Amino acid sequence: MEKTKLILKPRILVIFVIITVLVLYITGTTTPTIDRGQIKSSSLISYQTEFNYRQTANDCGPFNVAAVVRALKNKGVDSNQFANEIKWRLPNEYTLPRGLKKQLKQNKITVEIPNLKVLSDEDKIHLLRQQLSQGKPIIILGEINGYEHYITIFGFDASKNEFYVYDSAHDADDAILELTKDDNSSLPGNKTLLTIELLDFWRNGGMYGIYNWYAIIASI
Repeated sequence: MEKTKLILKPRILVIFVIITVLVLYITGTTTPTIDRGQIKSSSLISYQTEFNYRQTANDCGPFNVAAVVRALKNKGVDSNQFANEIKWRLPNEYTLPRGLKKQLKQNKITVEIPNLKVLSDEDKIHLLRQQLSQGKPIIILGEINGYEHYITIFGFDASKNEFYVYDSAHDADDAILELTKDDNSSLPGNKTLLTIELLDFWRNGGMYGIYNWYAIIASI
């Protein structure tokens, strides 16, 4: 979880907004297409308990990038190294979504940034399930206790209205402090969110009206 609230001086704020708008204009987003025929009743992307690393302060962005690389490329990578190397940080060490996108691409991961603002809540969930059904993990930006935070979705069960996520700021493991607790047992990630809980987390993400309903769909 990002540990410091985002407080910027007016001049820095204006520069930040201008740069961000230009970035969004240049990179663009894709218009979502939902094909319910591609949606399974459940789907799980393998992510092992020993990979549930607990983030250092303000490093949820690179820790989630590392998690996606592990899942898709089936290889061990160092989350702390990703944190040291990631770019597009604000002065308070917040990582802008652009930083995650660039770092994923540097690790040969294909990314898609859908324009989810145009979808209803129901269709947002359908799109998540459609992509997860194809084995594509998804990083989303939300908010916890007033702080911006990234988590990665690794699976779902539609009959239970559940999503299985990796949260790098989850409670520390009792035995190994570098890891989080694993509340999912044999399911991927380290915690389970009900659909309504995921939507509530997700809808509050973004900064100054930018990056609302933000998601990075990853594949190889």
